[in-house]
Amino acid sequence: MKQDPRRSDALYAVAAVAVALLALLAPVALRGEGLLPVAALGRYAPWSRYLPPGPGLLWSDPLLEFWPWRLFLRAQLLSGHLPLWNPLIEAGVPFAGCVQAALFFPTEIGLSWLPPAAWSLAAAFLKLFASGAFTALHARRLGAGRDGAALAGIVYALCGFMIAWLGHPQTNVACLLPALFWTLGRAFDARAPRAWAACAVVIGLILLGGHPPTALHVLTAGAAYAIFLAARLPRPERRRALTAAGLAALAGAGLAAPALLPYFEYLGLSSSASSSAALARWGARLSWSLPLHLVLPLAAGSAARSHPVLQAAFGLDFSSNFLERAGWLGFPALMFAALALLRRRGEREVRFHAALAAFGLAAAVGLPPLPWLWRFLPGFSAANPTRLLVLFCFGGATLAGLGLDAAPRADDRRAAAVLLGAALAVAAACTLVYAAVWDLLPPGARGFAAGQLLVAVLEACAAAALVAKPAWRRWTPAVAGVFLLRLAAGVNPSAPAALFYPSTPSLARLAQAAGSARAFALGSALPPDTGMALGLRDARGQDFASLSRYERLVRGGVGDFGFYAAASSLPPAWRLLAISAYAEDPAQPVAAPPGWTRVDDGDLRVYRADAPAPRALFVPESLPVAPADALRAARDPRFDPARAVLLDDWFTLPTVSRARGTARIVRDEADHVSVAVESDGPGWLLLLDSWYPGWRARVDGRLAPLRRADYAFRAVAVPGGRSTVSFDYVSFSLTAGFLLAALSALALAAVCRRA
Repeated sequence: MKQDPRRSDALYAVAAVAVALLALLAPVALRGEGLLPVAALGRYAPWSRYLPPGPGLLWSDPLLEFWPWRLFLRAQLLSGHLPLWNPLIEAGVPFAGCVQAALFFPTEIGLSWLPPAAWSLAAAFLKLFASGAFTALHARRLGAGRDGAALAGIVYALCGFMIAWLGHPQTNVACLLPALFWTLGRAFDARAPRAWAACAVVIGLILLGGHPPTALHVLTAGAAYAIFLAARLPRPERRRALTAAGLAALAGAGLAAPALLPYFEYLGLSSSASSSAALARWGARLSWSLPLHLVLPLAAGSAARSHPVLQAAFGLDFSSNFLERAGWLGFPALMFAALALLRRRGEREVRFHAALAAFGLAAAVGLPPLPWLWRFLPGFSAANPTRLLVLFCFGGATLAGLGLDAAPRADDRRAAAVLLGAALAVAAACTLVYAAVWDLLPPGARGFAAGQLLVAVLEACAAAALVAKPAWRRWTPAVAGVFLLRLAAGVNPSAPAALFYPSTPSLARLAQAAGSARAFALGSALPPDTGMALGLRDARGQDFASLSRYERLVRGGVGDFGFYAAASSLPPAWRLLAISAYAEDPAQPVAAPPGWTRVDDGDLRVYRADAPAPRALFVPESLPVAPADALRAARDPRFDPARAVLLDDWFTLPTVSRARGTARIVRDEADHVSVAVESDGPGWLLLLDSWYPGWRARVDGRLAPLRRADYAFRAVAVPGGRSTVSFDYVSFSLTAGFLLAALSALALAAVCRRA
């Protein structure tokens, strides 16, 4: 049976993407390493004693947030638990509501059984392969041949956005942008129920990806494409198609409800609004030199090798770091994208993708009036517009594939000469920048700059030759892939798993001193969340947000990421936070406050409280107070949580008692805590873990009211004598989310069955 040539061309393009990705990732696997940002650990105690300091800033998010969350997820799943609550940071946070943990995304929960090194490589391959394969299929649907589809897929899979953000949840979402366009195109072409169901699945995965701002960007682009596709249909069919697209979007949101509903619940109790606004202000626009860096990505240095003089020469600062300006496509892709605009500008799809790419670039550089417009668009004011470079990358890659298959013409050589001249003009502009600071550059930086110019000229000449010689164009995917692999190699650091969050003697001593209570760290010692990778409870935390009451209790305010800054002293309410031990960098000693004894002076300086603060206390009395009064009292260093619980309940009468008792945690799991209480009279059990909707309390097996106490924690009334109090986390938002997901899945299955 003869194979459909269209299918074989698509398979060829997809296989070409896979080969390019194997060339990128196989060397890392053969070295027995993973894409693990170990080098950045050397910037922080205790690991600074064992590891050399590496590039830390650009890889701080994967190191300090994403990988600790992954390792927590892995440990919980391997122990037989689906973690809905994370007790290891702050006083506990809803893990199911921690959107950037992407709990239900396939590369997270689906690969968590793998060791970290294998997990990192498998996740990277799957995300890059999905991005490239669906771009190739999308280009094929638009009429690109097998070489054009292969070029489009390779370029998007290895573009700056996908490679630079590979360790972040942005690429969970960005890898599905081509799938969204491809499924939308098929749905509007066929208008078949199964095609719309495929759109719903892709939308659901986008919303599960763990990065709402990128999801907003991608879904907005998808909505624009749906309107564009509908515009070519007759009016009655247009209305039906748009209705079907809207229903697919609703079904996709339903599929993602297990992540969305807990996220919105957490959002309502968190401090993320002010933090997100700060992020939008911080990244409002990139440097004037962004277009140059899209052509010569390493002109001012790479993520692993920065040159301050070159960065200053190109007008780059912290807000314009390597990751934020990563949007390269390579000279071959740029030239063939330009050729598509020259040769196929009359085609509607070419014009749309050109507009998409232009919009992404304009948003990244802050072209007026876009910065003003973001203030009035729901969601965009809290999203970093520089990340819209993803649209430039996808639109440019698609245009490159279409341009490669443009019909040869007699003036191809003239077009190649014009494009080569433009490329050399950019290289000349870069040369002028280098010349202005040449005397200030060290020899190593001079060699680096000269090498970048030489490679750029070679790449531009090769691309121009491919444009000028139609017979050579079948080699374009390979040539583009080679140059893109040069840029991609080394962007994401690799290391053996044995060096990933290694335990040290002082870390073991810190964990021992903290016991079932919490630890803390000052300065650059043990950054927030890293203790989670080691199973250590830390009163700090780094997330997209924090529970606002807890944050106010720790630092007196919320917002602008101040909560994540290195602490210079213990919080005034350290006893209420159940902090029993803290650590500091031996190279940055701070005078210990009264009541603390140094117990270790190795790779960390560890202190233990003379009177350790337990997480569970028997408290004889209660007093109803207003939240503001409770916060003021709880932040007073003289506040003693063992005297009376401050109940956040105006309708509760105060209780006075002289009862004495003890409380001891006997079972301590992520979603369950059991406490044995013994007292000579009635009173209250105060558990210094976060109060949060979904936690239920039982006293000797009977449901009991759970009160918010001491501004941010949990309290339960207990009788005299012996009793066992259990706390269980049953997330109602997650339960409702699973119900909505099941209903959406059943509806989609019914639609597909009827088709």
